[in-house]
Amino acid sequence: MKISHSVVLFVSCGWLFANQVLAWGALGHQTSGQIAQQLLSAKARQAVEHILPGADFSQLSTWMDEHKLELKRRLPGSDKWHYQDLPVCDGVVEDSCPQGNCAGKQIEVYRQVLADGSADPQARAQALTFLIHLVGDIHQPLHAADNFDRGGNQFKVQLPTAHLRSSNLHAVWDDTLVEGVQQGGNWSVPALQAAAQRIPAWQQGSVAQWIAESNLLARHAAYAPLSEFRCAQLPLQVQRIEPAYLDAGERVVAEQLLKAGARIAQVINSALDPDLAPPEPQLE
Repeated sequence: MKISHSVVLFVSCGWLFANQVLAWGALGHQTSGQIAQQLLSAKARQAVEHILPGADFSQLSTWMDEHKLELKRRLPGSDKWHYQDLPVCDGVVEDSCPQGNCAGKQIEVYRQVLADGSADPQARAQALTFLIHLVGDIHQPLHAADNFDRGGNQFKVQLPTAHLRSSNLHAVWDDTLVEGVQQGGNWSVPALQAAAQRIPAWQQGSVAQWIAESNLLARHAAYAPLSEFRCAQLPLQVQRIEPAYLDAGERVVAEQLLKAGARIAQVINSALDPDLAPPEPQLE
């Protein structure tokens, strides 16, 4: 699989969106979308062109966020599809997918729509757009975790320098760390070439396993290092975020963006390329 150079080129160029809001919902999604488009199989690429001619995964990747209110009116519950909040602490039981409104369930729903060659063309185009975004979303660790704080949205923080303005833990992982990856040179060519060799391994497993993986990152990289973290409790005071926390988080985010691109491609390839489709279940 000759993928190293294309992945390096497109990830490096992904940071050229200088005027975009630096957030998982914009620059992060665009970068993962670019990677995914480069990793489509030939048959999947041909099918995408038939379903949505001229599709640009970078542009499609942010559509669900840009139209969130419209989608909520048209598809009630869709505002909850961007995450699946598994508990952070063992022993805590929460319904992470009420009424099927969660990322894991909807990724499978729309993968099936995309795979159905007899489905309405507009429905398949919508499914493609949704998958590019939702598979990206589950790689933000706090889109896969909750400590009764709305995925870190109610966990107030203070960042070490005045120009970093995130006010809660979720925002740190949504935008502050992505901006840090951009500025800190985490996308060096040797690092990207090395990462490309890991793509086949990253593409293994199920969506549920990918969400569980993000949940573990949330536990160990997002919550556990914070002195104010307590299981099933909101912090009593604002948490000061130290530079070392940001440095460690940037390394996590850099890899998660690459994994997201690889796995978006995997989901779309499995839906559109008969040679890569999962086997049909056997009746006993």
